[in-house]
Amino acid sequence: MAYLGVSGGLKLSDKIKNMSSDDFSEYSRQKDPFKTSFSIEKSTALPELSLEVGAGKSWKVGRQKLNAMVAANFSNEYVLYEDAYTSLMNAQGVIRERFNYNQYLYETTLTTLGQISYSLRDNDMLSYNIMYVNNTEDIYRKRDGMDAEGKDLIGSNSIYHIYSLLNNQLTGKHQFFGRLFTDWQFSYGRTTSDEPDRRQVMFEKNNDGSLSLFKLNQQETMRYFGELFEDEWNGELKAKYNLNKSDTPDFIRVGVSLRDKSRDFYSANFYYDVKNIYPTVTDVYDMDGYLNSENLMNGSITIDKNSQRRNKYYADAKIAAGFINFEYYPIKNLLISGGVRYEHSKHSVDYWTDGGSPEKAKLDANDFFPALSLKYTLNGSRNLRLSVSRTITRPSFLEMAPFEYQELYGGITSRGFADIKNGYNTNIDLRYEYFNKEGDMFSLGAYYKHLEDAIENILEYSGSLIQSFRNVDKGVAAGVELEVRKKLTKELKVDFNASYIYTHISLPEGGTYTDRSRALQGASPYLINMDVNYAPKFRNEREGSFSLVYNVQGPRISSVGIGGVNNVMEETFHSLDFVGTYSLNSRMKLKFQAKNLINQKQKFSQKVADTGKKETVEYYKKGLSLGIGFSMDF
Repeated sequence: MAYLGVSGGLKLSDKIKNMSSDDFSEYSRQKDPFKTSFSIEKSTALPELSLEVGAGKSWKVGRQKLNAMVAANFSNEYVLYEDAYTSLMNAQGVIRERFNYNQYLYETTLTTLGQISYSLRDNDMLSYNIMYVNNTEDIYRKRDGMDAEGKDLIGSNSIYHIYSLLNNQLTGKHQFFGRLFTDWQFSYGRTTSDEPDRRQVMFEKNNDGSLSLFKLNQQETMRYFGELFEDEWNGELKAKYNLNKSDTPDFIRVGVSLRDKSRDFYSANFYYDVKNIYPTVTDVYDMDGYLNSENLMNGSITIDKNSQRRNKYYADAKIAAGFINFEYYPIKNLLISGGVRYEHSKHSVDYWTDGGSPEKAKLDANDFFPALSLKYTLNGSRNLRLSVSRTITRPSFLEMAPFEYQELYGGITSRGFADIKNGYNTNIDLRYEYFNKEGDMFSLGAYYKHLEDAIENILEYSGSLIQSFRNVDKGVAAGVELEVRKKLTKELKVDFNASYIYTHISLPEGGTYTDRSRALQGASPYLINMDVNYAPKFRNEREGSFSLVYNVQGPRISSVGIGGVNNVMEETFHSLDFVGTYSLNSRMKLKFQAKNLINQKQKFSQKVADTGKKETVEYYKKGLSLGIGFSMDF
C-alpha cells in the first residue's frame, strides 16, 4: 500500500503518547511498542504513473440549473540522490561534520475535487466545493562520513512524511436592483503534517575495519514521531455597485473578511540504550538480529521516551480586514483602479524553553495597505500599466516557534525565532504590453520594491550550526522582466521569460551579521524560462501536445551567515524537462514526461573567513525521471 501513499498505521498511539517515561520503559519490556523494524528491504521500483479521472453533469430544474463535477488525480515519482555530499562549516572555516550519502525518495500525490452548484437566476448562484489532497514522502538515506568529534560513521535513516489537506468551501453570488452585486464565501480547512516513526541507527567504523553500534550518548539509535494539526476558518463578504451601465462600468466595491487559524504540534523522541549489546555487524541494512523485541524484553536494550514540553507548541493567528476599492474610466482609454485595505492581526505561539518554562511569542499589528493602478490603452492591442502598492509578508508559525528540529545525527538544526516581525514592501511597477489576434504577446516591465524588516533564512554557530530566521531593517529590490509569446506556425509556439533582479541589503556596523552589505537571501540576479510547444492535430479527434521546458536560475544566497559564519551560496542551476500528451479521443489521453534531462549537480558553497577560499559544503544530483500517465473524462 506504500506505493499508493497509504501509511499503514505508523502513527503513535494515544496510549503511548500519554505514557510517562517510566511507564513507557516498563511497557516496552512487556510488549514491542512499535510496528516497524529498523532493517531496510531492497526492492525493484514500480513504474511512475499519472492517472486522472473526471466526470460532470448538468440538470435543468425548472428555469434553474444544477451542476455537479468530480475529479481525481494520482501521481508518483522516484527521486534518486547518488554520490551526494553535505557538511557543516563553522566561522573559522573548519568542517565540523561531513557525510557522503545516497538517498532514495518516493513521492505520491493524490488530489480529489468535488463541486455542486445551483443557479437561482442569471446572476445568482450557490456553490459547494470540497478538495482533499494527500502527499507522502518515503525516504531512505545511507550516510558515510565523520561527525564533529572525528568519529568515522555510517548512518541508516528512514524518514516518512504525510501531508494532507481537507478543505470545504461554500460560496454565493447574487444581484440586486440591477447594479448591486454581492459575493460571499465561507470555508473550513484541516491540514495535517505527520512524520511517523522516523528511524535512525548509527554505526562506528573500528580501527580493524569492523563495524559496531555507535554509543556516544545513547541518542544515535532512535525513533521520532511528529504530529501537526492545523484548522483554518475563513469568511468573506463583498458588495460591488456599478456606477453606470456601460460594457466596462465604473464601480465601487466594499468588503470584510475574517481568518482564524490554529495549530497544535507534538513530537516525541525514543532513544535506544544499546550499551549492553555487542552485535557483530556485517550488514547495515539488516538489524533484526539485535534491535528486536527479544532484547527489549530481556532488558539488554531499554528505550527512553523523551516528550518534554519543549517538544511541542501551540499557535494561533487571527486576521480581521475591511477594504474599499474602485475602477473608474475618466476617459475611454484610461482605467484608474485603487483602494485601501485595513487589517487587524494577532499572531501568537505558546512554547516552552529548554528549561521547561512556558513562554508566549506575540505579533500584533494594525495595518493599512493602499494600492493605485493606472492602465492606458494605446490602441486595441497595446497597454501601458503603472501600479503602486504596499504589501506585507507575515512570518509563518514555523518561523515564529523556537522549536528545535534535527532530522539526522550530524545534520543541521533548525529553530524558529520568537522575536520575528512582519515584513513590509512598498512596490512600484511599470509595464508595457502588446497582444495580437494570433495569440502573440510581448511584455516589458520594470519594478522597484522598498523592503522593511524583510524575513531571511540565517545560519549561526552556537556550539553547533543552527538554521533560523531574522528580520533585516531595510533593503531594496529592483529589476526588469521580458515576456514573449510567439506563434511560429499553426502548431508551433514559443514562450520566453527573462528577468534581471537587483537586490541590496545594508546592515549596521557592529551588528551580528557577517556581511555589512549583500544581496537579499533567496533572490537570484537572473531567471530565464523557455517553453517550446508543438501541438499537431490528427484525424478522428486525435491530437498531441509536446513541450520542451528549459529553466535557469542564477546564483543566490541560500542561508545568511551570522556571527562570523559566511553565507551559504546556491550556485547557478539549469533544468530541462519534456512533457508530452496524446489524445486518443475526446475523453481519453496519454501522458509522457521526462524530467531533469540535463541532470546537473546542485551545489552549495561557503567562503572561508580567513582565506576567502570558496569551499563546497553540499551537492547532489536528483537524476533523470521518466513517467507515463493516463486520464479519462466522463
